[in-house]
Amino acid sequence: MRVLLLGSGGREHALARALAQDSDVTELHAAPGNPGIAQHAELHDVAPADPAAVTALAAKTAADLVVVGPEVPLMAGVGDALREAGLSCFGPDRAAAMIEGSKSVAKEIMIAAGIPTAAARTCRSEAEVSDALDAFGPPYVVKADGLAAGKGVVVTNDRRAAADHARSCGQVVIEDFLAGPEVSLFAVADGARAVPLLPAQDFKRAGDGDTGPNTGGMGAYAPLPWAPPDLAARTVAEVVEPALAELSRRGTPYRGLLYAGLALTSDGIKVIEFNARFGDPETQVVLDRLATPLAGLLAAAADGDLAAAGRPRWSGGAAVTVVIAAEGYPGMPVTGDRIDGMDEAQQIPGAYVLHAGTVVRDGTLMSSGGRVLNVVGTGLDLAQARAAAYAAAARIRLRGGWHRNDIASQPGQPPSPVG
Repeated sequence: MRVLLLGSGGREHALARALAQDSDVTELHAAPGNPGIAQHAELHDVAPADPAAVTALAAKTAADLVVVGPEVPLMAGVGDALREAGLSCFGPDRAAAMIEGSKSVAKEIMIAAGIPTAAARTCRSEAEVSDALDAFGPPYVVKADGLAAGKGVVVTNDRRAAADHARSCGQVVIEDFLAGPEVSLFAVADGARAVPLLPAQDFKRAGDGDTGPNTGGMGAYAPLPWAPPDLAARTVAEVVEPALAELSRRGTPYRGLLYAGLALTSDGIKVIEFNARFGDPETQVVLDRLATPLAGLLAAAADGDLAAAGRPRWSGGAAVTVVIAAEGYPGMPVTGDRIDGMDEAQQIPGAYVLHAGTVVRDGTLMSSGGRVLNVVGTGLDLAQARAAAYAAAARIRLRGGWHRNDIASQPGQPPSPVG
């Protein structure tokens, strides 16, 4: 099987690594990729959000399957263009991807499908924002309506900060605060059916102890020893399948990865958000535990025949990922700094490093984004996996680089929710 992977972040490096380990994958191509992905795939300088260019590249490489990593190409209609050209694509059409592309559309879908979620209002004016903040009260949860790279949410007790965020975003969704630990559940969907992947948890706040601003994610771990054993099955029944049915009813069947961000409240599972692709950095730990070959699973979903793939199998043990970020992240990150210690980090037993925001210039590996590297540790349990991840992270040298020190430190006490 020849596979074309779109994207250039840590999530895509995790996907490339898993696809390269699949014996059914005979060729792996990536656009545009990064220096880490280049270890597994042939890179192509093609913009992943350009439908015509991606379709041409898929034809040129004779790709049997195109896997779309990020959300922006989906919203640009890459999936639509590939399917119109008769090519197999793992990733929803633009209309179905609106479940991530618009928070208000996602709420409409959840309400229509009877999916449990927070009460919410879509606000387009300062007066509407003020009324909604009055109605829901603190903690205030304010979400940019469109794509925001995982950083469009503010959860705060400061009303002025909530109003300022709403003003900066334009149209927003303001909703009730959901109290309870957060869990990420990925489901591979073929338009009508879905199979769940391993539940994981990420850490959104920048600082230790879940302090500081929201980020795209500073680390993750799996499995979750404290989660109910039937969590995945219940989420598919109560959340994923109703969403797929509603999307099909609207004429936009969903083929790809449906990410459900959940709050485990005292009233049961409630959906915080949907994403239309693999989450980052949860993908890094979920795929590490996946024992089933990845390409066949994704191809079966893309072709509308998940029943042929069977249920995913999982390796024992645990995985923890720690994100190394650039100075200034999540604000204006400083880029162009040299990265050293990669070989030393990967000599730690049970550890490896995934590239997220890197580039090679004149033979030197340098930072090129806010989240620079994902250090993954594996082990027989979370304690061993965590120790491997942090031992490897300590070997990385990046001027101004930083990371959280408490990822998976208390797996029995989930971090506080961020909305």
